Amino acid sequence: MANIHFDWRLRSGIASTINLCVLLGVLASFPLVLRWTGALGVAEVNPDSPLHTWAFLRACFVLVAFLWICFGVALVGIQQRRCITWREVVGARWSSAGAVIRDLGVACLTLVGMAVIGNLSNMLLHASEHDVRVFRAMVAPQNGVEALAFLAAALTAGFVEEFVFRGYLQRQCQALFGSTILASVVQVLIFTQGHFYQGWRRLVPVFLIGALLTVVALWRKSLLPGMMAHAIGDSLVTIAYFAKHL
Repeated sequence: MANIHFDWRLRSGIASTINLCVLLGVLASFPLVLRWTGALGVAEVNPDSPLHTWAFLRACFVLVAFLWICFGVALVGIQQRRCITWREVVGARWSSAGAVIRDLGVACLTLVGMAVIGNLSNMLLHASEHDVRVFRAMVAPQNGVEALAFLAAALTAGFVEEFVFRGYLQRQCQALFGSTILASVVQVLIFTQGHFYQGWRRLVPVFLIGALLTVVALWRKSLLPGMMAHAIGDSLVTIAYFAKHL
């Protein structure tokens, strides 16, 4: 922390200051996007109603579209600066079967850590009725179509959120502040506030999981283990649905 300096020009960043500001603006607009599109209206629809599937699909579509817009903004900024490729941001280095197995092992351990955080949080934090209603509506598909829509959202979140937060924002914040620790804290806080729609009590496990994924990314110098753990963790809702109904 002693080496903190502020470089608003982002001379060592992977994209320009303007691009970073645009992405932060897009991320900050997420609550408004949810409100304007009525995406969270799925929480108000009876699960037995024929309208539930349409409401669920709308919520998933809004989330997926928003995430890919964020990815697009980050990708444009990286390509304009031309100091690094998006593959280098990901840190893709699967040059052998051993490398694949190693990253899969790290992903599995990360997934276990995420599960522990989630379960402990559920035990220690008693969510309000509103929090439970909104969160359950988002992770409770009622049929195969909804389950597949949730899977698409989960896989998108696993790739895009890790790329945008642990990749792009981590590097940009590090260039901005000159401190890995401060960059990590700021990046995880931005990641956490984007999940406020799930209820404020959910922000605690989200922050801890974001911190865990950041540690893994910095340790492995690759986003791949975190991407796999994130995507699989989010996809467990769909896996559980089909395991129960098939």
